[in-house]
Amino acid sequence: MKKNQFIIVLITTLVSVIFLSTLWEFWLESYIGGVFHEEHEAENLSVKLEYVISITIFVTLSLIFPALAGFKLIDNEEQLQEKIKRLSEEDYLTKLYNRRKIHEIIEAEIKRSRRYNSDFAVLLLDIDNFKNINDTHGHNSGDKVLVKLSNILRHNIRESDLASRWGGEEFLVICPETTADGAISLAEKIRHNIEKSTFEEAGTVTASIGVAGIQQGDNVNSLISRADQALYSSKHAGKNRVTMS
Repeated sequence: MKKNQFIIVLITTLVSVIFLSTLWEFWLESYIGGVFHEEHEAENLSVKLEYVISITIFVTLSLIFPALAGFKLIDNEEQLQEKIKRLSEEDYLTKLYNRRKIHEIIEAEIKRSRRYNSDFAVLLLDIDNFKNINDTHGHNSGDKVLVKLSNILRHNIRESDLASRWGGEEFLVICPETTADGAISLAEKIRHNIEKSTFEEAGTVTASIGVAGIQQGDNVNSLISRADQALYSSKHAGKNRVTMS
């Protein structure tokens, strides 16, 4: 049950009690009194009103603690659902979107691009010589590199862009409403900021990036495949560079 549903139930309960108590006081009680006491006189209106108000206050106070407990349970349930949703969508280490979630977003962006005939591009980034970092400095240092690089991505993409950890030392950025030139410019900015950063034990780290723009008939696999081929070209050409598919 959600909060708005719970509030409706509480209000309905309160209104029902007020109505029934009023009905009892102004009708049922007088009727019963008329049957058993012929000389029964109607109570003063102010007394009846006090009765109704007293019943209302009593019921309201009786509902306060159950209501507070109910709100707490609903809050806990909503927080739990939100946590489960977040865990299912984000990478545990970098806190970026995970591969499954970003795959869904790319599918939606491809459909939107077709519908509105708009530009759309993806960047596929791979950390150069990452195995050497793990072998030389240990996996903890490798994890620190992944976390810092994810922060660099966050601070260098636009608000409309989305970054994710694609797998291992690979990251993927989707760029809605972005031309090929715009995507290349963004990729160069990211590459440059990675290169000039210091990664604690690992020191200087570089990354190779492949860029692919949406084409007629593209699906998620074909778009990512072209970005991957461009990334391979960057690696083959000497690493620490950007290549457009």
